[in-house]
Amino acid sequence: MSITHCALTGCPLIDAVVCTKTGHVYEKSAIEHHINQTGRCPSTNCELSLDDLLPLKVCPIAKPRSLTCNSVPGLLQALQDEWNTSVLETHSLKKQNDLLKQELSHALYQYDAACRVIAKLSKEKDQLVDALQKLSE
Repeated sequence: MSITHCALTGCPLIDAVVCTKTGHVYEKSAIEHHINQTGRCPSTNCELSLDDLLPLKVCPIAKPRSLTCNSVPGLLQALQDEWNTSVLETHSLKKQNDLLKQELSHALYQYDAACRVIAKLSKEKDQLVDALQKLSE
């Protein structure tokens, strides 16, 4: 018995339910179809109704690998897909990083220019205040 694959179909679980009478885990659509047809548990052949099923919360991040990963070519393809995904994510992160560097550089340049203008104006103000004091003496 597995909590990653349906006990009826053997497929990875997407919408998992557990049978309260037997404890087996099934894919919801598969077991509902089976119960509607037979009214019995496919594993133990005991009486079963839709009320005996409880939904399970399966973490969407931890989805199991498909059955194609059981062969070497399938595993190689899965690894290649993961590699491609990692490379694409790295590329997009680098592009975003470069854009943020550009924006930061522009903002720092504007800040530096503003500081220089303020310093120049403060210096001119101080010179004018000194000149005014000299004139008033």
